[in-house]
Amino acid sequence: MDESGLTTDTTARPRVGLLVDVQNDFMLPEAPGGRLYVHDLGDPTDVGASQIVPLLQDVLAWMRNHCDAIIYTADWHAMHDREIDAVAPDPARETYPPHCMGLSSDPEEQRGAHIIDEISPGSDVLVLDRDAEPATARELAARALSEGLPILLQKREFSIFDGNAATDPLIRALEAALGSPPEFVVCGVATDVCVRQAVEGLRERGYPVTVIRDATWGLGLIDSAGTFTRWAADGVRILETADLLAGVA
Repeated sequence: MDESGLTTDTTARPRVGLLVDVQNDFMLPEAPGGRLYVHDLGDPTDVGASQIVPLLQDVLAWMRNHCDAIIYTADWHAMHDREIDAVAPDPARETYPPHCMGLSSDPEEQRGAHIIDEISPGSDVLVLDRDAEPATARELAARALSEGLPILLQKREFSIFDGNAATDPLIRALEAALGSPPEFVVCGVATDVCVRQAVEGLRERGYPVTVIRDATWGLGLIDSAGTFTRWAADGVRILETADLLAGVA
């Protein structure tokens, strides 16, 4: 393990860890300050995403020892973004109340966009802002691999690809430097929105994907069991955290 805490496993296939939107507004229940807490919207008894935090910590520890690079994705919104509706938000129309307002001038609103403390990438994180140029993406890919630093990929849309035009150049640069297409190991929230779009976008581009099922949580907008079954049929490996830690991956 190097000083950054990230160890590259050179004997394994290239891997990139992808932690999707593990941000305060999504991961903290409303009372501690989350503005759009991820829980089953149709089930008032659902404890929600906070219960997967210990699993996310385990997965991140695994990623630091077995992945060549780690990417955190993050909604990073301004009030004029398409999915923000402060008056009549409707998840069925893919609009939500203001959340993850990383471009707000209000420090409290900005805090909602930050990664939760338990799995924070730290102050040395490389930031790929949502308006980044391809050249910046290539530079950050090189630094992530050479310096062992995580990347924070900011996005304006649910999809990492639609929400940041530099995502594709970043991934292609990682692939070129690693010498072959990396496997993406994915966890985070929400299973039925941003995780789904990340997984399916990666598969559309031909990348191998492993999803850590119990280290994700959803909003209950689609049938999660059916989603995992469909992903598996498309070649996505579905593992539990215990499987990952036991070396199944």
